[in-house]
Amino acid sequence: MIQSNAQIESARPEKELKGWHVLLIMLGFFGVMFSVNGVFLFHAITSFPGEDIKKSYVQGLSFNDTLADRAAQAELGWTAEAGLVDDHLIVRLNDAADAPLSSQLVVGELRRLATKRDDQAISFQSRLHGEYAAQVGALAPGQWLLRVNVFDAQGDTVVFQVEKTLIVS
Repeated sequence: MIQSNAQIESARPEKELKGWHVLLIMLGFFGVMFSVNGVFLFHAITSFPGEDIKKSYVQGLSFNDTLADRAAQAELGWTAEAGLVDDHLIVRLNDAADAPLSSQLVVGELRRLATKRDDQAISFQSRLHGEYAAQVGALAPGQWLLRVNVFDAQGDTVVFQVEKTLIVS
């Protein structure tokens, strides 16, 4: 009988995981996490400011006045239609008897919901049969919000206000 006392030694030395290795792994992990969160936070803050309506708290204090204005507007019974024709924005206004409202002072605001970069103030020109038109140029595809304000004869007070959603494809 032949006995062998030979031991097989591995070709590479065995590495030991030490405390400073664990520290470097943890610091690397949390460093990557904080960096990614920082990038996301930066893009979230710069792409959406967080407040859609300026001074919303102050507006909330006068909400009863807003409700009274809406009730007065509802009593008028006016209606509005809006749409895009080429690069013109057309708004049609009718009174309670469905007769066209002509010669009104009409202004508006066209807002891109995703960003404030493309927002624009609009001044409408009166046309025939209660139509008002404004040239807005080529709009980027997506969802737009149109706010239309119709003023009284003196141009001091908004008597009719409407919001319409426009989808541009």
